[in-house]
Amino acid sequence: MARGDFPPLRKGRTMAQAARVRRDTTKMTDTWDGQLLWYARAVQKMQGRQESDPTSWLWQANIHGEKAETPGPNPEWNNCPHGGWFFLPWHRAYILCFEDIVRDVIQNELGGPDDWALPYWNYTRVTNGDPDSPESQECRRLPSAFRSPDWPDGAGNNPLFLAEPDRSPGAALGASIGWAEVNPYKAMQAARFTGVSQFGSEYTDSHLLHSNGQSGLLEMQPHNLIHGYVGGVMSQFFSPRDPIFWLHHANIDRLWAAWIAANSAHKNPTNEDWLGFTHTFRNAQGNQVTFKSEDLQSEEALGYVYESLTDGVGLKPPERLVAMLAAGVAPPPPEQVAATSGPTELGPDTVTVPLVPEPGARAEALPEAASPQTPNRAVLTMDGVRADTPPQTNYRVFVGARPDHEEDLDPEGPYFIGHVHFFGAVGANTHHHGGGGLTFTFDITEHLTELRQQGVWDGEGIPPVVVTPAPLGPPPPDADGEALGLAAVPTPPPDSRPRIGSVSLNTT
Repeated sequence: MARGDFPPLRKGRTMAQAARVRRDTTKMTDTWDGQLLWYARAVQKMQGRQESDPTSWLWQANIHGEKAETPGPNPEWNNCPHGGWFFLPWHRAYILCFEDIVRDVIQNELGGPDDWALPYWNYTRVTNGDPDSPESQECRRLPSAFRSPDWPDGAGNNPLFLAEPDRSPGAALGASIGWAEVNPYKAMQAARFTGVSQFGSEYTDSHLLHSNGQSGLLEMQPHNLIHGYVGGVMSQFFSPRDPIFWLHHANIDRLWAAWIAANSAHKNPTNEDWLGFTHTFRNAQGNQVTFKSEDLQSEEALGYVYESLTDGVGLKPPERLVAMLAAGVAPPPPEQVAATSGPTELGPDTVTVPLVPEPGARAEALPEAASPQTPNRAVLTMDGVRADTPPQTNYRVFVGARPDHEEDLDPEGPYFIGHVHFFGAVGANTHHHGGGGLTFTFDITEHLTELRQQGVWDGEGIPPVVVTPAPLGPPPPDADGEALGLAAVPTPPPDSRPRIGSVSLNTT
């Protein structure tokens, strides 16, 4: 358990009785459900505290990442691990201590209940088996209490609300993120916690990684893509300044618990480098408390449970979808088939990446990789993915699609291979955490094989690589039932300049 006085368990009660219940916002029938209203009041209190107070809103956000371009000297700040196997335990301890602070404010300053628990935003929930149903789309909208500038009595200054540019206009107006961006099926079906294209991470370093471009399946989707959808503050490493951050991470934490609960073969790491790693945070009294990763494997042992570990755990996509490797830097391949000669600028429109055949590359290299009779692989790598300011959208990647045919740009169709996002690669973040941007690697071997079998690609030349912004679903109707006008495709701000530094197609 945590060292020190955290978490408190009530005497004379069993663990199950003592556990606080984290509830699903998508099941709350009242916009200002009590758990959300108490949360908003506590957020306002915390925002009024000095940044030097460890229980203040800004101190807690700074633990994850400072807003300043040049990080300050506080060793407790700028510690968020991304792209490594400590991502899940670190964030579990982080939101647990934050929850402790919020509950203390609610109980001792606001006169509220002593069993308050952090709600979770279940954007992965499907209500009736159809992810495109209105009810399912409603789950994928930013909860309404976060979209209104007003408190329940109509007074302004709701601390849960952020306006553009601190949130993307689509999220702020209640447009829903696409199911293709949040479906956690691949992550939830992963057999192992660590390894290439596995649940937690490929990287097993003995220290915290502050975004090296590598993500485990759960971190990649839905975690990173939700950060990109909400946009603004959430798309940068000071994302905990947005109150929705904590509900988002509660859902990611829930999906970790659900992955363990779903299959007895699903195990957390047993390596001592993981089990014995120490995470340090602040409790409600402002004192340091420490956890080892081994202390953080059971949410119930930490004093809380989730309303459900079965709602919103993913739906099986069409068989034809090609699995994507976790984003990361691949080892140098033995043969480069084609590459770009410079950056590819992205925007609101579909872009065909200008791949140029590599001089001297064997014409048969790509067809060999697309043949089931050979062990060769085809790998598409996108390096230097970054933006100057939040682009307010994620992007989908297709291979073989015709850019002027909308039906080819269906994420459940045969051309879709995965996503790129900008979380951790916006402006100063690229200096804080990893330098020149993110790298995404896609194994497209089976994808090319299928295109050839379908007669879409005859093995000659390079199939087009197409990148398009992820469209949003419709916003909810206004009070009169009229649909709000909103472009289906987000438009990145002019100063954003989302771009891909280079793209290469290799065989190995």
